[in-house]
Amino acid sequence: MSNKLLAAALLPWAAFAQNSTDPTSITIYNRVEQPLTSALAPVEVITKADIERRQPRSLVDLLETLPGMQFGSQNGGIGQSSSLFVRGTNSDHVLVLLNGRPMAQMVSSNVDFSQLPVNNVQRIEYIRGPRAAIYGSRAIGGVVNIITTSQVNDATVGVTTGSNDYYAANASINQWVSDATRLQLATGYRETRGYDVVPSNSQNDRDGFDSKNLTLGIEHQLNQNWTLDANFNGWENNLEYDFYEPVWGTPGSDKNHTEAYQLDTGLKYTSDQLSGQLNASYGEYEAEDWNKESGRHTASITNTSTTRLDGLVQYHYSEQGYVLTGMDWDRDRLKAKTTGTRAPDRDNTGVYASVYHTWAPVSFELTGRVDDNEQFGTHDTWQSALSLALPMRHKATLSYGTAFKAPTFSHLYGFGGNKDLKPEESENWEFGLAGDYELMDWQVNFYRNKIDDLIVYQGGYINSTKNTDALIRGIELVANVETGPVHHAFSYDYTDAENENNNGRQLLRRAKRKFSWTGDIDVASASLFAQVLYVGERTDVGDVMLPSYTIWNIGARYPLTSNLTLNGKVNNLFDKDYQVVDGYDAPDMEFYVGADYRF
Repeated sequence: MSNKLLAAALLPWAAFAQNSTDPTSITIYNRVEQPLTSALAPVEVITKADIERRQPRSLVDLLETLPGMQFGSQNGGIGQSSSLFVRGTNSDHVLVLLNGRPMAQMVSSNVDFSQLPVNNVQRIEYIRGPRAAIYGSRAIGGVVNIITTSQVNDATVGVTTGSNDYYAANASINQWVSDATRLQLATGYRETRGYDVVPSNSQNDRDGFDSKNLTLGIEHQLNQNWTLDANFNGWENNLEYDFYEPVWGTPGSDKNHTEAYQLDTGLKYTSDQLSGQLNASYGEYEAEDWNKESGRHTASITNTSTTRLDGLVQYHYSEQGYVLTGMDWDRDRLKAKTTGTRAPDRDNTGVYASVYHTWAPVSFELTGRVDDNEQFGTHDTWQSALSLALPMRHKATLSYGTAFKAPTFSHLYGFGGNKDLKPEESENWEFGLAGDYELMDWQVNFYRNKIDDLIVYQGGYINSTKNTDALIRGIELVANVETGPVHHAFSYDYTDAENENNNGRQLLRRAKRKFSWTGDIDVASASLFAQVLYVGERTDVGDVMLPSYTIWNIGARYPLTSNLTLNGKVNNLFDKDYQVVDGYDAPDMEFYVGADYRF
């Protein structure tokens, strides 16, 4: 797959509104660009300026303080396995998009955020709650859209070094080469020797990680209505990790090699009232795992691909509303050389329609979708929302949404798989209140998500993956406050995620309580930030109760010249000892320093 990485051409891609740099404009809600204020669901936007200020070493580092997000399976530091729980749902219940297109994911359908490159990310949009009526299967807990494109003329190079022998370098150029054509190139490399993530076992070694990535893009405006786009993203990673102690004398894997890439292609049309797009994408993910003493020739290989075609048309019949209709087709394939798992290709075809209208002070949305899954039949999903503007810049929103998710190849055919599993189905109610003042905005959301036939792994070897029922109830409090020169961002989550078939016990690795605060201030020419994250106690495998933890991060950026900016960051400032997963030590205090040069 490395040859494919190097040889991939600048093929067209179609997330036509993904280039927006305006934090008040989003594309994630209905796949088309619209004002953030018109979304009838909670949405968060991370801009390029936010990313530069936070100086994240990984996407986990960048996302973990967002409301509704918990990285409940984070097996150590940079590059170590991680998975994301959104609003208490499973790690494969968040749909991850790359420039608006679903990513080729692991056989388990779980995107490992720790392995994704962060240096080429320009923007992230994140929506909480089910969006299956628009996006289809997987969007039970929420959707994350990772955007690597930008309309801004820019050329930068950067270097960073830090704890655990961390080194990183990146370069990017994004330029309009003519009035109609934009080209983009970004590449990066990072490595760390890491640390011993499981010091209690017999492997007394450091668990390192290295990664290289490449982004290529082109955009060409054919005329004032038609635009052609292209994008390629690829990365290749090497990871060392600690295996479980030998079972029956057989050592587990402790090395991993991962390669992934995605190509997107498409065409868009825009006019005053009518817009449309035709898109296609193809992505592959391959992972090899082996024991270094046994040799790479013994590796188990997972190789999956996702092929997707989709299109939509949106018609604004007046300034008060629009109708939107679209369809998509995708094929998930477990490649022939995958070891330990055999499965047929699986196609899914979906058609959907949506209507939005506002009669001040009321706004209304209704979306319906039908999916025909080749393996699990036909499923209907719905999304509706009603919003009421209240006096003094307040708003109330009531929404209802359903979602479904077919079992993954791993659930059906992998280790502990069960071919008799049923698809998961969810029903979500949500009520939100919000206020927007001159120096403060806030929102509080109450939600209730009933998931029938939730797929859980019980432990064991044969048919140990089971269906159960879950009831997830939660409250989110989010606020942004200006106090003089300091901007504060607060969030608090209460998540009660019960396994109804296990005496109502909390689902594994979901903390009931989480709190985060981030403070930003500009002093003279420097920009400073401080951040605190609290995660409450939670249950792990084997009824182990993991204690709560609180960590602090701080950072600063200073423009030495108009082109050269120095930056520094300290993670886990007070050197807190904690574990996100039982038996796996989280990083101690880490520091990083670097420099960016903008041409």
